[in-house]
This record gives sequence, C-alpha cells and structure tokens, in this order.
Amino acid sequence: MDNDMMKTTSRVSAIFSIMTDKDKNMTLKKQNEQRVRFYQAGSNDLISFPDDWDSLSEEVKKQRLDQMDSIGLE
Repeated sequence: MDNDMMKTTSRVSAIFSIMTDKDKNMTLKKQNEQRVRFYQAGSNDLISFPDDWDSLSEEVKKQRLDQMDSIGLE
C-alpha cells in the first residue's frame, strides 16, 4: 500500500469513526466492521488482521483501528 493510499484510507476511517461515534443506530461492532472494510479495500487486501481478530473485544478492535488511523495520518 503506497503512502498516499494509506493516508487516504486512514482519513476516511477516522472521519467515519468521528461521524458515527454518537450515532445510536451504529453499534461499535458495525463501526469496527466498516473501518476494517475501508482498510481492506484501500489496500487491495494487502493489510491483514491477526488470526485472533474476531476474538478481541470491540473496544480493543477500536483501539487498534484508531492506532492504524494515527499511523497513516502522521
């Protein structure tokens, strides 16, 4: 994934997170799933998530996705 695409994907993910943070119809699980799709689509599936991803709590997933956003936005 080139640096520009990582920045773009990180921005989209971060903006989506902010926009849906207080949305009562958007659960944290749905929000995380969509953010994962952003990264998968933006990287043409070059970014992979750990094998235990599905067993992590939604809060931990959010923290990790937030970290991915911050890496791309630096």
